[in-house]
Amino acid sequence: MIADYHMHLENGPLTVSYVQQFVKAAQARGVDEVGISEHGHHFIGYRPVMAHLCEGDDAFCYVTEWMIKCFDTPTSTYLEVLLEAREQGMPVKIGIELDYVPGFETEIAQFVQGHPWDYVLGSVHFLGKWGIDIGPDCGWEGRDINAVYQEYFSTLQQAARSGLFDIITHPDLVKIFGHRADISLETIYRQTAQAMAEGNVCCEVSAAGLRKPVGEIYPVPELLRECCKLDVPITLSSDAHYPQDAGLNLDKAIGLAKQCGYTQLATFAQRTRTMMPLG
Repeated sequence: MIADYHMHLENGPLTVSYVQQFVKAAQARGVDEVGISEHGHHFIGYRPVMAHLCEGDDAFCYVTEWMIKCFDTPTSTYLEVLLEAREQGMPVKIGIELDYVPGFETEIAQFVQGHPWDYVLGSVHFLGKWGIDIGPDCGWEGRDINAVYQEYFSTLQQAARSGLFDIITHPDLVKIFGHRADISLETIYRQTAQAMAEGNVCCEVSAAGLRKPVGEIYPVPELLRECCKLDVPITLSSDAHYPQDAGLNLDKAIGLAKQCGYTQLATFAQRTRTMMPLG
């Protein structure tokens, strides 16, 4: 079984025919289930969670410029497209990727409620008002990299324990531009795996990092092995933002997962998890 649960439609039209392009590309690479999981920041209803990130004197100008294009889509429009794709026989799962913002747990829960999600992805892209993956020159200058890693994983652990999400995505995204901590991360990885186990969430094994400056899968093998020790389930991801990337390099993600001890992956329907043989 191969399921790719992390794809985005944001660079094309929100139409069934565009969804079909992702499905066809993924199926050509042997993917059985395709999960579309658009970013929460596209939806009108997620504004209460994130709008403050571009407000105040401590806001970053590039975050403000980026957010001008956000919060413009009704959730219902997105759901209608995915439900129609499913009705046409496409093996589509209905997901969403939501930024975890500490202190806004109630607002996140309110957004999730009442919609037919198959799964909810939880991500950490912001530390305070700083978007860590916007660009290598956007906010990284002069940072204490060790402190950034510590804050990132502390926030990720909060997300894992929050009860809001089914899957924690690209769980060491902090390495995206190649910045590396020069302290031991052994304890941090163990604590992160423990948080995922306690929160009953899956760890995403994402091939997207192979397309990024860091050039490697998320997460590092050391973290994935800690997750395996604690029986934290995994899902697979290409994090495709264009149809041609759907399912890309999942064979490498599967290979890493198996090297770290995994033999199964998690699949979802209506936020209920089922374990299936991997690959």
